[in-house]
Amino acid sequence: MATTTAPVLLVFLVAIATSVAPSFPILTMAADADNGTTHLSFFMHDITSGASPTAVKVIKGPGAGSTPTAPALGMTFGDTMVIDDPLTEEASPASAALGRMQGFYMLASQTGAALMVCANLLLTSGAHNGSTLAVLGRDDTGQDVREIPVVGGTGTFRMATGYVLWKTPDGINGTDATVQLDVYVTTDGNGTTDAGDADGGGGSPSAGSGSSGSSGGSKSTSGAESRRRRMTGGWVVAVVVAVVGSFWVW
Repeated sequence: MATTTAPVLLVFLVAIATSVAPSFPILTMAADADNGTTHLSFFMHDITSGASPTAVKVIKGPGAGSTPTAPALGMTFGDTMVIDDPLTEEASPASAALGRMQGFYMLASQTGAALMVCANLLLTSGAHNGSTLAVLGRDDTGQDVREIPVVGGTGTFRMATGYVLWKTPDGINGTDATVQLDVYVTTDGNGTTDAGDADGGGGSPSAGSGSSGSSGGSKSTSGAESRRRRMTGGWVVAVVVAVVGSFWVW
């Protein structure tokens, strides 16, 4: 009797599960169309010259005084710079201020102009005001576009992961540089969002390119909701299988 009853029970229970929980996509493994990715875009100004530099050398490599390892950067292997570089909306340093890049970089190659960058990207305006992103990776300045990992964050970017596309569109002027940063991060709903902190204005896109950044918190939340629904759908299937199995044995 079990062999004839079990298939009927299976169809019956699956029908019940899908009717009582229609919002749970059972065993959906594909990535969400809205995966909570936030895009930020701004310009970083790394200034080593003049009376008010934003980058200062704190460690001189052992080859200091000899031919620089990276002449275009004016750096020798081991040279380390501490930075507090401004981030602005446009390539002009006089454009709207959006934050700071604070940390250090060092020449980590004995044969070329490759830097190791370790810095916190602090946002100071817009919906992400006060939030940070931690950037750590290799910056091969000889490449037109470099990809540097985002390894964490705070505030609306808590537990963020992603990457920064690092470009120097106008090259390096002496040892000064303007760097274009395009940041792509996801938080999977872990970021904190306080609607009262958002200024709602389009004039200070600390979220970079328009609405994608300002809506980043809600996008991340919707990604977490989708994951929760997939997990619940998985439990529904597990219960169905367990019940059918018990009837089959019976």
